[in-house]
Amino acid sequence: MARTQAESACRDKETREAQPAHETRALGATIIEEERVDISRYVWIFVSRWWLMVLFPVIGFLVAYYYSNAQDPVYEAKASILIQYRGGSFSLGADDFTQGNRLAATYVVQVTARPFLAQLEQAEVGFDIGQLRGMISASRSSNPPVVELNVRHGDPVVAANVATIAANTFIGFTIDQRFTEIARVQGAATSQGITISESLVAAQLSAMDALSLLDEVTVPGSPVIPRTRQNTTYGVLLGILLAAGIALLLESLGDTLRSPEELTNRFGVTGLGTIFKWDSKDTTEGELIVLSGSNSGYAESFRQIRANIEFATANHPGKVFILSSPGPAEGKSTVVSNLSAAFAQTGRRVVLIDGDMRRPTLHKIFNKQSRQPGLSNFLGTPGVTADDVIQDSGVQGVDLIPSGPTPPNPAELMGSSKMTELLNHLRNVYDMVFVDTPPILLVADTSVLASRVDGAIMVADGSTTKPASFKAALDTINKSQAHVVGGIVNGLKRPRFGYGYNYP
Repeated sequence: MARTQAESACRDKETREAQPAHETRALGATIIEEERVDISRYVWIFVSRWWLMVLFPVIGFLVAYYYSNAQDPVYEAKASILIQYRGGSFSLGADDFTQGNRLAATYVVQVTARPFLAQLEQAEVGFDIGQLRGMISASRSSNPPVVELNVRHGDPVVAANVATIAANTFIGFTIDQRFTEIARVQGAATSQGITISESLVAAQLSAMDALSLLDEVTVPGSPVIPRTRQNTTYGVLLGILLAAGIALLLESLGDTLRSPEELTNRFGVTGLGTIFKWDSKDTTEGELIVLSGSNSGYAESFRQIRANIEFATANHPGKVFILSSPGPAEGKSTVVSNLSAAFAQTGRRVVLIDGDMRRPTLHKIFNKQSRQPGLSNFLGTPGVTADDVIQDSGVQGVDLIPSGPTPPNPAELMGSSKMTELLNHLRNVYDMVFVDTPPILLVADTSVLASRVDGAIMVADGSTTKPASFKAALDTINKSQAHVVGGIVNGLKRPRFGYGYNYP
């Protein structure tokens, strides 16, 4: 028995140790998937605004190119001055290199200081102190200690001549400063009655750093200004950054629901599919895209949505569904009409109800049908039966109940017992019942009816529906205790870069 308990404890321990690893792998997979979705979203943002990504880099290139060509050429001549400091001996040590680097840092400052520029002006280089200050710059390298004296001018020969004169003048200027310092020390010692021996003078002279020109200054062959290649590269990069920033700004200003994944990620609603806009030439009068363009990608989108609805309702079966949207003109009537035809193509009997008695549309889509008798006649007129208002839509397998004349009290009729009676009757006769309802955020008709059906399908326009509007519509549906089957993103523009498909 003790052995059994020990084995059980061991198995429990292994289970506890294995569980975090499993959860970690699941978390890692989720993070990877979210990153993949985010990357694809940003790629879509830039691709959909390809003209920005092309226009601004081209503008940046052209501006940089013409700016570079408008500049006068400037040439730079360089003179390298080697610093060899010897601290009291003729051999160089590590301390001498350190001191040489310190001196180089000092000389870089002195090159552009007024005392040296004044002496250089006296060397008859042809420029005054102000001009020399704009022409001359200096830098240093540490191994070995070298001062780089740079001179820029529009004439390469002038730049080389000034660099040569400036380097030689600076060497003499530095030596004069050293001798002046030694003389000052000796004078101070003599004034105090201190005799300086010849050996001490020799040590002072040996401590002077030796400056020499490493190589002859050459005439530069190409200008350093303008930097056409560098400027154009920066112009293109700046154009890309501006284009990306503007694309992201436009995306944030036009924040709409662009994909079923957004419905899931933002609101936890099952994404049932996406429908792109099609031209009027893709359909003939009185026909639906599922019928007139049965081999098109548009028709395939509705068939895919049909399959996704079947999957989404597998654990929550039902026959009666409403289709609605947050606002007007988001395409729900077009979606429900084509979706009804798509379900009818599988052999189901489908009835379509125009529940928007304020602004009915379905009788226009099925243009062979009359608006009445319709739903409002059944709900508001005693003695009218369901069979009296059911019409043949002209699409095989699909019947239609139009809206009827506009009543003064649509919301009260939707919430009446006769509406419940009608839905129960249709549930027994048909395989699928779809109700086209008014926009949720505008009138109360949809929320009144939502609690009496088996599920609600939300339609969002990818170009106009804002996330806040969709969330408010979902909140309204959820308050009515309706089951939200999922959402459909409608009316997206076809991708400019992509490929279509056609299966005859």
